[in-house]
Amino acid sequence: MPARADIDPVELKRILPFVLLSRIEQNPWRVRYTLVGTRCVANAGMDFTNRYLDELDFSCDFDTNWPEIYRTVCTERRPVMGLVNTSLKDGRVCELVEVLLPLSDDDDTVTHCISIEDAKLGLLDVADLTPARERYRQSA
Repeated sequence: MPARADIDPVELKRILPFVLLSRIEQNPWRVRYTLVGTRCVANAGMDFTNRYLDELDFSCDFDTNWPEIYRTVCTERRPVMGLVNTSLKDGRVCELVEVLLPLSDDDDTVTHCISIEDAKLGLLDVADLTPARERYRQSA
C-alpha cells in the first residue's frame, strides 16, 4: 500500500474534483474526510470535508453500507470498487461509480483511504441532482 505522503493532490489536479481523501482513526475506529472534491460535493449535495462518516446521513445510498465497506478495506487491506445507487428526492436513482483504495503510513495498518467517484448521469446535469439525504445527522 502506498503511504498518504505518496499522494500529492496537486499531481491529481485533472481528477481532483472526483477525489476523496479520508483518515482512518483507530481508537475509537472512525473515518474522517479530509478532502472532498468539488464534483463529490455536488454529487452528495453537501460538503462533508473534515466531517466524520458517523456524522453523515448516507442512507439514500440504499445499497451501500459505508462503514462496512471502509472496515473491509481496512481489514483486508485491499481496494473495493463498485456501483452505488443513490435515491434522489424526485424519485430518480443516480448511479455512482466508486473505487476506494487503502493507504498505509507503516506498510501494515490502513491509515488513510483515497477514493475516486463519478456519477453515471447520462443526460442529467449534476446541478439538477437533489440527494434524498439530510446534510448531517441530528445530535440527540
